[in-house]
Amino acid sequence: MSQEDAGGPGGADALRQELERMRERMAVIREETAADLDSKWGSPWKGEELFKLKLQSRLSGNNEYTSLRGRIQQAEAQLAGDPATD
Repeated sequence: MSQEDAGGPGGADALRQELERMRERMAVIREETAADLDSKWGSPWKGEELFKLKLQSRLSGNNEYTSLRGRIQQAEAQLAGDPATD
């Protein structure tokens, strides 16, 4: 989202709504990836920590997930720098 998009009188609210949508989409991707990983992992060594590591590895290879993560970081930085959002 550009600075113009968040610059107007409801811009911060629009940016917050966009952040919420992006976070929801990331949660869906995470759930789907975890379900897929769980269903396909036949190893008896599937402990909680190893599962988390493998899930994180898969998520880091997911282009949509990593793109959303970057966009969220940018939007959060934009909101933090906008005095009208305090």
